[in-house]
Order: sequence, then structure tokens, then C-alpha cells
Amino acid sequence: MKRVILIAIMIFGALVFAGCGDSDDTVVISERFFAQEMQEVVFNHNQYLGRTIHLEGMFRTIPWEGIDRFLVMRYVEGCCGPEPFGFEVVLGDFSPFSHDAWVEVTGILAMVDGFLVLEVSAINELEVRGLELV
Repeated sequence: MKRVILIAIMIFGALVFAGCGDSDDTVVISERFFAQEMQEVVFNHNQYLGRTIHLEGMFRTIPWEGIDRFLVMRYVEGCCGPEPFGFEVVLGDFSPFSHDAWVEVTGILAMVDGFLVLEVSAINELEVRGLELV
């Protein structure tokens, strides 16, 4: 009987520390599993649209059809060498950063003109850089 009570207390404690019932629905793209977690979001984007995404990466400005577009990305190994992988970010009231600045960004995943974008709610430049090639 003591063993059953001990197991019940351990399960309850694990649920409390795991944040069970927490309303924070933020998807954090980690450095260690960046490529896999990004693939999950991109390939199953319908399950993630409208959700908050948080990641770190290089800030890039890319001219596209006469308009500057902004990306937060890292490099992943591709068939022909390192390839950029990340999200276009819609800055709204935020100012762009310098090319290759290391930033952390939080935003809502949306589909705009057939492209996945993060509508930025917070973006900050970080002094300590993570891995550029993951």
C-alpha cells in the first residue's frame, strides 16, 4: 500500500513540475534539434498556424521584388552543402537588425501569400551567438 501511495505522489509531482494545465502554448525551436523541430512545424504547418513560435538565429535582409524581406535562420546540411532554414519575419513596429545579427524572435505563425511567416511579437539582438550550422 505504501508503494502505491509513493507512486501516486511521484506521478502527481511530475505533473505539477511538467506544467500540466499551463496555458502557454509556445513552441520553442531549440538549438540542439533545430532542423528536426523546424521540419515538424513546416511540414505540419496547419497544426501550428496561429501558435506562438520562439527561436534564435541570424537576422537577414533579402531584397525580393523591390521589397526588403526579413529572415531569421540558421544553416542546415543539404544535398549540396549548407542551406538556409528558418522563417520570414514580419516585423510590424520593430526595426530591422544588421545583416547576420544574432537574434531571438517570438511570433505568431501565419500564412501570407502562400508563405509561412512569423508575425513578430518580440525580437531582441543577443550578444552570445548560437550555432550557425546545425
